Amino acid sequence: MREARASKRIGPPGTQTLGAWLFTPEGAVVHRREQTAVVADVHLGYEWARGAAGDCVPAHSLAETLARLDSLLGRASVRRLIVAGDLVESGRPCRRTAGDLRRLREWLAGRGVDLLALEGNHDRGGRPFAPADLPSSLPPSCTVAGWTIAHGHRPVKGKRTITGHFHPVLRAEGSAAPCFLAGPDRIILPAFSSNAAGCDVVAGPIPRGWLAGSLRCLASTGSEILDFGPLATLRHAAAR
Repeated sequence: MREARASKRIGPPGTQTLGAWLFTPEGAVVHRREQTAVVADVHLGYEWARGAAGDCVPAHSLAETLARLDSLLGRASVRRLIVAGDLVESGRPCRRTAGDLRRLREWLAGRGVDLLALEGNHDRGGRPFAPADLPSSLPPSCTVAGWTIAHGHRPVKGKRTITGHFHPVLRAEGSAAPCFLAGPDRIILPAFSSNAAGCDVVAGPIPRGWLAGSLRCLASTGSEILDFGPLATLRHAAAR
């Protein structure tokens, strides 16, 4: 495995920057001028969806989400949080998921942060959302400083895009770390949820377009972001 390299940091400790975006260990990118953070694949209500399927899973997703957001807000000034799809685990009506969403909005509002949720494949249609929590349907995309933000389960039109959906993970020597794939005109976000299965960016099957550009692998240790260099180089080294 190629050794991680610390690139020039001009943001808070533990972060990396690429262009106007700050990459944080929590799994968010922050546009500091716009005071906007973008995350994807929160999968709130995971335990309630699993419970409906017959599994017994302790309640944890809301507490973990709030803890991660609290850490994020300690790193950067954020006035808007965009969830690029899959805010919830299931789009089916669920009273407990709706309650978690209400508490999430109240927590953010108490810190002066607005929430904008975009449609993902898990929460398509917005059915678990009560009118007081989120709109009955979610927009498919939005733009921030010339970047188009969407979930990524469908093709995204835009010269510069930020997406989620694939949950990229760097696996090496028995360890796994969520990672960003980042280039001058494309950013693919890791899952914000610890429940999301990961796409192995080094040895697993990946979308063909990921190797066509100059995407770099920026992995999170939980406390800092490490730059492992170009994705194409990583995959070539692993295949030898």
